[in-house]
Amino acid sequence: MDRVSGQAYRSVMVRHRQTFDPLQSTDEPRWYVVRSVHGRVIESHRLPAGEDLKRAFLTAIIRWIDQGWRVKEFSSTSATFFCDRQTERRMVSIDPTDPHDVPMYGGAHLGGCAQCGE
Repeated sequence: MDRVSGQAYRSVMVRHRQTFDPLQSTDEPRWYVVRSVHGRVIESHRLPAGEDLKRAFLTAIIRWIDQGWRVKEFSSTSATFFCDRQTERRMVSIDPTDPHDVPMYGGAHLGGCAQCGE
C-alpha cells in the first residue's frame, strides 16, 4: 500500500466509541441517592420515568449549595458530586439501580442466606 491509500484505509477502519451519558433522559428507572463518606445510603428515591436527569442533577447541586454545603467535585460523566459541610461529607448521585438492592456477583447467590444461617 502506498502512503495515501494506507492513511485512507486507517481513517475508514478507526472506530470511535460511543460515549455513554448517564444523565440522558430515559424511561428506565433511575434513583437519586445520597451516601455518607463510608458509602452508607442516607437518602434515596426513585425518579419519575422520563425525568430530565441533567436538570435533576443540576437542581440537586444548587439545592445542596443553598443548604450550606460546599460542592467539591462533580462529574456529569458519572452523574455524581461530592459536597461537605464542616466535618460531614456526602456523595450524591443519580444511579441506574436501586441502592437497596444487594448485587449478587459471581456465585454469591449460591452461598445460602447469611441472615438465616441456611
